[in-house]
Amino acid sequence: MKKPKKEKKKKVKKGGDTPAKKGGMLGKLALVIAMGATSFCTVFFLPRPDPVVASADASDSHAKKTDQHAEPEPVATAFLDMESFTVSLKGRKRVLRLGVTLETPEDMVDFIDPNDPQLRDAFMGYLSAIEMAQVEDATFLVRLRAQLTRRAQFVLGEANVTNILITDFLVR
Repeated sequence: MKKPKKEKKKKVKKGGDTPAKKGGMLGKLALVIAMGATSFCTVFFLPRPDPVVASADASDSHAKKTDQHAEPEPVATAFLDMESFTVSLKGRKRVLRLGVTLETPEDMVDFIDPNDPQLRDAFMGYLSAIEMAQVEDATFLVRLRAQLTRRAQFVLGEANVTNILITDFLVR
């Protein structure tokens, strides 16, 4: 009589019926090569600023340096008052009354309507989402001015609104 041969059992991962694989050195080497190639391409192929070419004329180079460091000429500004906003704060228990003035270049006064419905809508969308806890924060007015300025520049154009001034602020 012949004895039946014993079958060798394969190592099986839990939950599967395939033999367990081990990570190879080849995969790790490929990752290192890809990272090195990415670093090399980032450093050597990104555009660089143009080099500064020295001028033969010293007075010409001095004039260029003074032009680069010269402050821009101040632009005359004008102020346009908007109608006051009355908004119930998030939670609807308190009411915010806000007066806003737009600071614009003087030459744009005739072209900007301070009570533009799109501008009022952009402001109201932000103001209605404010919570009382935000209003109680010491830095709230700075953030409020920044948010309203950003929205005004989006609606009216970035060059047309230089700042927002808060002229009235009341919470009831």
